[in-house]
Amino acid sequence: MPVEPNYFQQYQHADIEELADVIGELLQNPITVEDADHKLIAYSSHGESTDEARWSTIMGRRVPEKVLTRLWKDGVFQELLTQDDPVHIPAKDEIGLGKRVAIAIRRGSDVLGYIWAQEVNRPITRDDDEILRQAARVAVSRLIQRQGKRKAEEQRRKEFLWELLLGNHSSEAAIRQKADTLQMQLPTSYLICIIEAAGARLDQYLYPLLMRDKLLWVVDGSQIILLIGLSDAKKDKSDVLIRKVEQFLADSLGKLEAHVTEGRQVIAGYGRDYKSYTDIVKSYREALHALKIKKLFPQENEGIHGYHELGIYRYLLQLKQWEEEQGYQNERLEKLRQYDRDNQTTLLTTLETFLDAAGKVNKTAERLHIHINTLSYRLRRIEEIMRVDLDNMNQRAALYLELKIAKLDGEQ
Repeated sequence: MPVEPNYFQQYQHADIEELADVIGELLQNPITVEDADHKLIAYSSHGESTDEARWSTIMGRRVPEKVLTRLWKDGVFQELLTQDDPVHIPAKDEIGLGKRVAIAIRRGSDVLGYIWAQEVNRPITRDDDEILRQAARVAVSRLIQRQGKRKAEEQRRKEFLWELLLGNHSSEAAIRQKADTLQMQLPTSYLICIIEAAGARLDQYLYPLLMRDKLLWVVDGSQIILLIGLSDAKKDKSDVLIRKVEQFLADSLGKLEAHVTEGRQVIAGYGRDYKSYTDIVKSYREALHALKIKKLFPQENEGIHGYHELGIYRYLLQLKQWEEEQGYQNERLEKLRQYDRDNQTTLLTTLETFLDAAGKVNKTAERLHIHINTLSYRLRRIEEIMRVDLDNMNQRAALYLELKIAKLDGEQ
């Protein structure tokens, strides 16, 4: 097997601008180098040919948003973030992007930046990939200092998010001033979303999605806490934000389930949306509450993530506390429970299934795998034993709540 030449041996001490020119000469094509936030660091002076995307990057000192969005959508960045080899990208004329080859500059698992080679003067073949691989290794030392500064800024932003979540800032003005100091643009509306997966490196597995959506996040044990928002005032509507959150969860939950230990859950919950950042504590608590309810009632809340979707489950913990304070016990439910114990029957399960099915007998019979006549007999016995009228909506709702509250203590 032939030994690849060391293309950059005499350029070990070249700065990043000179390195971009050397790569450009070797590939005979224009080169740009970006940091991990897609800000322009250097570009080659090789040739005059360039496309709209490269020109806009040079003029704006950052990759245009429409280009980033399309590359995320097409899975290009996902490839760059998960492999060491160059990625060959076909032209995307509708966003002004010609054919390119790109490679991530990485130090271990950390991505420091990217090298992009525009294919205009000659084709860049698989034989040229080794040039880009070596270039990415040589560029590491040039970007480490920049990465150190970036990580320090990122850490300050994460500390600020924790301060917000814990309610350490008393006024909106103080919050906005701190955000300006950190050069953070806070969304006009936002909510807090939490994903929990025991035994998984959440930020590592979700990194491509976190970068795609430019989210601010912190990790707390087995949870990743995300601030998700909208910055466009014209789209400042709850339903738009909810759709954004649900799409993020749809993209991320399946990815995480492939990495968690078998038998462990991946669950998510999010709070209501707010505009004032003094309310962020509320959204955080609501997200935690949604998670807790989903753990307690996984089947009843399957597919539900939002606090606003929990319905009566939102109130169960408070009702349970009230019942404990009052020393209250539903004697009719206890009577049915005792009847089941004495007679080896399952009338309590029948009652809960009937109420879960909104009183629809066909659906209840199907779920219990019994004949509808058998169900009718059981429901009559339940009414006789408990002395209730299951056609009475008030009694039915009260029983439903009591059954769910009982589950909090594992009484069923």
